[in-house]
Amino acid sequence: MRNIYFGDFRLLVMQHIKDIASTSPGLYSVEWFLLRYLRRIVKVTTEPTMPGRVDSCIKAMIRFYLDNIDDKSDLGDRCTRIYDEYRKTVRLSQEKES
Repeated sequence: MRNIYFGDFRLLVMQHIKDIASTSPGLYSVEWFLLRYLRRIVKVTTEPTMPGRVDSCIKAMIRFYLDNIDDKSDLGDRCTRIYDEYRKTVRLSQEKES
């Protein structure tokens, strides 16, 4: 399985974590659960990475987003940006292999 550099993507996710955490989300709130998903993404994108595990974490975050977050909200926008950046990272890695 190929290795993908997720360093820049991880930094983006960490910034979103910092921004959401600064609002002091309540225990078991939507924000609190989203932070858990984002922290898991940061954990699996730390070297050495396994793209399959990263993909699973992204899919879990997207399922949570679709089930619980309004797409026109700030959190919805954050989830969309994170997913777009993930796809961009994977796409750039695939282009380099070609």
